Amino acid sequence: MKVVVTRTARRVVRLQMENGVLKVVANWLLSEKKLRRIIAENIEWINAHRSDGKAAEQHCDSAPKQSSFVKEPPVSKEGSIIGEIYDGRKTVIFGELVTVRAGVGAKTYLDEDTLYVSSKCYESRESRLRAIKAYLKKIAATYVSNEIANFGSDISLCPSKIEFRDNGDFWVKCSLAAQRVLCFDFRIVQLPQKLRRYVIAHAFAHFSHPLHDDDFWNFLSNSLPHYRDYAKELESYRVLKDI
Repeated sequence: MKVVVTRTARRVVRLQMENGVLKVVANWLLSEKKLRRIIAENIEWINAHRSDGKAAEQHCDSAPKQSSFVKEPPVSKEGSIIGEIYDGRKTVIFGELVTVRAGVGAKTYLDEDTLYVSSKCYESRESRLRAIKAYLKKIAATYVSNEIANFGSDISLCPSKIEFRDNGDFWVKCSLAAQRVLCFDFRIVQLPQKLRRYVIAHAFAHFSHPLHDDDFWNFLSNSLPHYRDYAKELESYRVLKDI
């Protein structure tokens, strides 16, 4: 039986049988050992749907036998890092993990691989996260705006307005694409350069192509030949949207 595993930042394990292929969507922190165990514990369901020719889906996060694997705190090295990010003791900037520490003075600043916030802001999780988010918004407005301008210059097409805010589940909103108004999630500055460029290219594609049709994907392919790989990699950073 062919098994295709797709990793996601969402806290879910989903099994889907389609044309004899088991498609698995699992959180990127879930170990291969636990994932194999989940598959083994669902083997009866898998066998029942292997050859019926109909697509079937099993959400393991709602199944009693698998709930312990999905809900338990991560114990891997990566898991402990995610915990520190949620706690505001580490963060990600330009795709790199940095440590958050109490600094001297009231300003928040980055020094190599350490982000310093004021000692007052460092006192609680809430204040640490507020300071981190404020800093991310600040540098997004500076650095990402320049990247957007450079991309627009390369293709002779520039937005009329750029905003950075909390977009919820979306990295960029293009509801006013016809007016060339773009609203990026400020967390875009946490992505590596190639993924920032992918999000920017995706936004520019909507200027001329409102729908995700063939012309839209052709635009992306011409701008970023490996855009499919970038789209998959972007999923691993979605955990940052929940903080």
